[in-house]
Amino acid sequence: MNVIVHIDESEKWQTVLSNLKHLVEWYENNEIVGTIELLVNGGAVEQVVKQSDLQLNTLISSSVVISVCKNSLDQRHISSTELQDNIVIVPSGVVELVIKQNEGYGYIKP
Repeated sequence: MNVIVHIDESEKWQTVLSNLKHLVEWYENNEIVGTIELLVNGGAVEQVVKQSDLQLNTLISSSVVISVCKNSLDQRHISSTELQDNIVIVPSGVVELVIKQNEGYGYIKP
C-alpha cells in the first residue's frame, strides 16, 4: 500500500508531520508493506533547508521518502546543497503527483 502526502503551504507542516507519524506507526503495527512519500513544493520547500527549525531526520529514519520539487527550489533560489540530507529532488511536484497517482498511490493533502 503506497501513499503520497503533499505539502505546499508552510503553515501545514505540523499537520503533515502528525499525519506522517500516524501513518508510519500504522504501517509498522500492522506490518504493512509499501512506500510513504512526502512531496514538498510551493512555499513549504523553505522548511527543508539545513538551517530550518524543522528537522526531518526522524521521518527519513522511519523510511519516509522525502521528495522536493526542483521548480519550487529554483523559484526561491535554493540549491540542492542547502537541503537537509537524504532528500530526493524531483523535476516537478505536480508531475510527481500525477505519476504516483497513476501508479496507484493514495493521496493525502491536509
